[in-house]
Amino acid sequence: MVTARTSAVLGRRTCALAAACSAALHAAMVGDSGNPARAVLIVAMAAACLYCAYELWTHGSLRTWCTVAVMNLAMIGTHLSATGHHHGTAVGQAASAPSALMTAATLLAIGEVVMATAVLYVRTRGRTVTPA
Repeated sequence: MVTARTSAVLGRRTCALAAACSAALHAAMVGDSGNPARAVLIVAMAAACLYCAYELWTHGSLRTWCTVAVMNLAMIGTHLSATGHHHGTAVGQAASAPSALMTAATLLAIGEVVMATAVLYVRTRGRTVTPA
């Protein structure tokens, strides 16, 4: 028999697997980083994905879901700025298209933000704040 708790754990662990996939995508991008500073940033992003995956797999608290949402929004911002900002490109010259890995990681991050936002909405609706 599938209960609400069982389905919540299954959903949480599915999202944890998505976060682990994000970490794998980041790890695959390290070789294409181009410079050591960018490689360190990509490794840090992969570590953040693994942290969120662990937290989702084991706890699934509101703090964890909020962290997932914020980290993925930061990654989306970083991904979008990385694809459009190129020093040394002549004015009017088209910038190169993002790689397939970057596109996949960005789309996965968008999906994770949507999932985390939905979970936060459902779990916090109905809560009222009592004035002090």
